[in-house]
Amino acid sequence: MDRRLFLGAGSAASAASFAAATAPRPPAAPLRSLVRARALKPGDRVGVVDLSTPLYDPMIGERIRSLFAALELTPVFAPHLLARTREIAASRAERVADLHDLFVDPTIKGVFCARGGYGVSEIVAMLDYEAIRAHPKVFLGFSDITLLHLAIRRQAGLVTFHGHMPGQSAFGPFSLEALRRAVFSTTPLGLLPAPDEPNPVRPQYPLRTIVPGRATGPLVGGNLSLVIAAMGTPWEIDTAGAILFLEDVDENAYAIGRMLWQLRHAGKLAAAAGVVIGACANCEKITDASPYSLNEHLDMVLKDLGIPVLSGLVLGHTDDQLTVPLGVAATLDATQRTLTVLEPGLIA
Repeated sequence: MDRRLFLGAGSAASAASFAAATAPRPPAAPLRSLVRARALKPGDRVGVVDLSTPLYDPMIGERIRSLFAALELTPVFAPHLLARTREIAASRAERVADLHDLFVDPTIKGVFCARGGYGVSEIVAMLDYEAIRAHPKVFLGFSDITLLHLAIRRQAGLVTFHGHMPGQSAFGPFSLEALRRAVFSTTPLGLLPAPDEPNPVRPQYPLRTIVPGRATGPLVGGNLSLVIAAMGTPWEIDTAGAILFLEDVDENAYAIGRMLWQLRHAGKLAAAAGVVIGACANCEKITDASPYSLNEHLDMVLKDLGIPVLSGLVLGHTDDQLTVPLGVAATLDATQRTLTVLEPGLIA
């Protein structure tokens, strides 16, 4: 091959890549007005869909059935819940079709994600958000589903629910009752409870006031890594005047600090009315990269924000987990170490 032609082709490709990389990013979609689904009732048919890491173990189906029996709901498995193809284009189409079909089916009253993991990034741009808005239903998930919560909030306006999912292996009484209260109630959840601590002297979920104070705003947030993944996209989180909660799992302490710094540099923390850091499971690891503990990183990023900041609520990857509606008003009292949901997430 003529070397000059090769270099010319390479230069053209590099120029095209540079132009693509420097092209203006799409603006974040404007927030839609909130719409609420109807509360679930015993006997309701609720769809179960897998949008993230594929599920192949049939025992997961038994876990889901067991949970639904405890909730007195009827599970409706999406066609590809336990039978997703490994070919990526087909897999994306299957997941999108499963979600759309569950939302538009009038006999289905809610849609629960079976688990998180990885995969929502592959389909978030393919969804029909107008159909979701036109058929509001109880939508539940967390972790990888955070990205979909953000997209639905911006492009459909539906109040969705951040909480424990039916395919998870651990599902204790606290998580079960928190889920039940959230998806069956048409009244505000009020003061969110803390799980019982077997040893109050050394609690499993210690609460810590980082900055005292009290603030009220819409409750937004979710998994920190996914909030970061949405930055610069049409689904970027809106924190203006909000109570922002963040959690993560299996991250080094410095990685949590680095992601929080990114949100701070982007103005997302200063725009918030208050910040809640959920109990971050397995995020205490200190490495040679940074000698600071997780709590030291939290203090470095959050302590001088001038807004209330609380850490330790069970809002993430913990065996005991709260289920909360997203987008509705809540009050954070970092001094008293409480979070209170002021508005209902559902209608009768």
